[in-house]
Amino acid sequence: MNRRSKAFTLIELLVVIAIIAILAAILFPVFAQAKEAAKKTTALNNVKQSGVACVLYSDSNDDTFPLAHNFDASGRQMSGPPDYRLWAVPAGWGVNSAFRNEDAVAWHNSVQPYAKNYSIFQNPSGNTYTAGFNYSTAPGNLPIVALSANGLLNSYPMGNVASPSQLCMLWWGNGKEQYRGYGYTSPYLRCRGSGPCVFNPSGLPQTTGNSQALTGRQDTYEFTFVPQNDTTWVLGEGFSYVAVDSSAKYVRQPGRGRNNGSYSQPGYEYLDTFQRNGQTISGVPGNIDFPARCVASTGGPHYLSWFRPDSTFEYEFGTTGDNRRCFR
Repeated sequence: MNRRSKAFTLIELLVVIAIIAILAAILFPVFAQAKEAAKKTTALNNVKQSGVACVLYSDSNDDTFPLAHNFDASGRQMSGPPDYRLWAVPAGWGVNSAFRNEDAVAWHNSVQPYAKNYSIFQNPSGNTYTAGFNYSTAPGNLPIVALSANGLLNSYPMGNVASPSQLCMLWWGNGKEQYRGYGYTSPYLRCRGSGPCVFNPSGLPQTTGNSQALTGRQDTYEFTFVPQNDTTWVLGEGFSYVAVDSSAKYVRQPGRGRNNGSYSQPGYEYLDTFQRNGQTISGVPGNIDFPARCVASTGGPHYLSWFRPDSTFEYEFGTTGDNRRCFR
């Protein structure tokens, strides 16, 4: 007796393929959501550990926050234009030998005795940027650095913070950008002299060497090197940060439009299409077109609202020149 071999018919194969396609369409978004959730968990863990390291540093250094910037060889803090620059992480390898010792005081390096791990500064979904940097003297396995300090806390007494559970201490201040072997602070205070550079709600952050007008803005929110990275949508539709009390949080941000009055947003107005160096950048929701700034009193200096150490998070929303008060 002849035996006929059993095989799928064309119709059966098409049915199987259709079923697989349906299952894939259902499961792929689930896998993507799970992957994003895992990255958010990793990011929260990273910022949490970094925040704890900063708190431990403060406990050992007269209750003050670590320096958010480095110094130049003459002892002048490099936290204002045109002197601001990135610093080597870890300290000691930078191409400019004059700054190798000075880089050690910047916060990524100074908290290492407590953090004991440079990898916690990395963004699990960030874009590593290396173009334009000099790695001619770089050792192997340099850390990838994304976390930025709130520069308004530079050398500020931790006990003077008005809302420790709300005020940002560390965040993804570079947007989706991160750097191999270099650290960064955004926003930063505008200081150019050799004296202390400390947040001052009613005046300049520095008494000497500061050429900025009293009624101007006393801090700077920096752009990224690559415009497409300049967004607060770092993970999903928001970013992770750690507050002064070391609590780690995830906050959603608008894609575009005026701030609706939420005090968990650093921006006054958000865009998804913007101009940069004469180029139109489109499809980047969450870009901060104007940072939110406020004043302690009419005519006083403008500081970024969401980053102010004295903030009670009940400020009016405005930007530079608006004279919106920080406290109701």
